[in-house]
Amino acid sequence: MSLLRWVFLLTGLFVLIVFQTSASPSFPIFGVGPQLLLIVLCCWAMVRPPIETLVMIPLAGIGLGLLAFQGMAESVAALAPIGLAALTWRAWRDARGLLPLALEWALTIALVGIASILHFTVHAIAVELTTNGVNWLAALRTVMLGGALGNMLLGAIVYWFVRIPTSTESSASAPSRTVW
Repeated sequence: MSLLRWVFLLTGLFVLIVFQTSASPSFPIFGVGPQLLLIVLCCWAMVRPPIETLVMIPLAGIGLGLLAFQGMAESVAALAPIGLAALTWRAWRDARGLLPLALEWALTIALVGIASILHFTVHAIAVELTTNGVNWLAALRTVMLGGALGNMLLGAIVYWFVRIPTSTESSASAPSRTVW
């Protein structure tokens, strides 16, 4: 990957971090501000090479930790499962060959849902340890459920914004995919 490409990638990541910390809570879906950075990282992990995702995750966690009034370790830990998913997905895809595009899309939406639940869990545990506690029933019902559903809905759309621009690169090196 060229140096210019990394500059664009890291600049885009910085813009997403700033948007996530400043504007994203102003656009609630199901009562919860979407985690656009988490969604883009999940989609990126499914479409692009794992090295890009594995570089972006810690940088995104550090950026969120600095700008979002939360601990840096907490932010990186909340995004870490995406890196594991990126490596697992790459190994599984290499072992099975090309998969239908519809299956990749569905797996991406599932990854967004799982990552959203893990993201909520890490933050809820951190709040539990550092404050008087969390009303777990209310938090599960409102924040986790609304956040996971909203992120999955938005992830179904964002996937195509990540997939379509990168499809010309993947089609040059691999045969075209077929949809079911």
